[in-house]
Amino acid sequence: MPIVIKNYEWKQTDSSITIIVPLRGVHSSKVDIFYSKRYIKANYEQFFFEVLLLESIDVKQSSCTITSKEMVFELTKTEKLLWRTLEPDISKKERMDLKLKLIEEEHEKIQSKDKEIETKKSELKRLAVSEQMKIETQMKSTIENVKKKEQIQALGDLKIWQNDLNKKTDKILRRKKKKFEKYLAKRTGEVEVTNAHSEDEDFEVPPPRHTQVVEIDFTPRNFPTPMRESKSEEENEWLKKQAEARRSVGFVSEDIRPEEKNPQFLLKKGDEFMKSGNYLGAISAYSFGIKISDKFVDLYIGRSRAHYAQGNYQKTALDCSTALELMVPKVDANLRERAECIGRRGMALCKLKMLSKGIDELEASLKLIPNEEYKEFLQNAEREWMNNSDSD
Repeated sequence: MPIVIKNYEWKQTDSSITIIVPLRGVHSSKVDIFYSKRYIKANYEQFFFEVLLLESIDVKQSSCTITSKEMVFELTKTEKLLWRTLEPDISKKERMDLKLKLIEEEHEKIQSKDKEIETKKSELKRLAVSEQMKIETQMKSTIENVKKKEQIQALGDLKIWQNDLNKKTDKILRRKKKKFEKYLAKRTGEVEVTNAHSEDEDFEVPPPRHTQVVEIDFTPRNFPTPMRESKSEEENEWLKKQAEARRSVGFVSEDIRPEEKNPQFLLKKGDEFMKSGNYLGAISAYSFGIKISDKFVDLYIGRSRAHYAQGNYQKTALDCSTALELMVPKVDANLRERAECIGRRGMALCKLKMLSKGIDELEASLKLIPNEEYKEFLQNAEREWMNNSDSD
């Protein structure tokens, strides 16, 4: 049981209250103090002190000084008047209820202040991230401008050199031409030029040759290298293993009936595999559909989902990019799909540790259509990017 301190002193003026509480030999570092507008409490080792004030005080203007022997509370009154007593004359139950109410109010104030501080911190972090990204963008543009200037200067020097070279070449050619003309003038009288055939002779021009189309059929082959008999057994064994692996995930393109070999059926099949968590089967179904119709955007979008769920982030980004290239022109009808592809590509880039590019993609997606998953992922990515910047 704690020992309640009763032998304290207090005095007052019109505007302040002074309470002096003995420490009983306890070091000042072991004192825990709590006070609100009408309640003061102090714990130190086995001792306990509390006062329920008659009127309210200004908490911000009040203070507590701890010496080696005592605690001195300097409390500022909210209203300038003399109190008849330090504590109100109320029942035990009323006292307890009032005390609990005051403690709860003070805790709520502290919690609201903590929330404000946390909100300000997160806002400052967000501003710092955006400012850092702006600085990086400006640096990149500055570097690009310098490169362009250097390139233009280098091309200008190259053109000057080419012009000088052309002039020198023209001079040399003219000089050689003059020498050759002089040489021909000397040889004209010595050499007699005769035609090999007389003008009266008739020449038979052979008719054009007949054309013909030769059709060549190639044996189907699944490997990029030429076929060799020494490797045929190993290749057949590999193909069998691949077929068994595809069957194990629930999809083999050879097992599909001819009437089922259409993109819509394969898209539906892949979606069913996705719902059941069979991501490898979904990838196989979407991929076979893309072989049949490589312009079907929904197949690329579905395969990007499956690749992301499987952890193939590089392939996820590639499928999203292909889908975005196919969604041209950009209209309201494909707005949701474009936002999804941009956001998923941003998530994949973040997973590949390309945080700056991934954050740009996620922000672009959220500008098109709000998405809670992308928004939460963006906050985590910005936090990770900020931590990496701090560690650097």
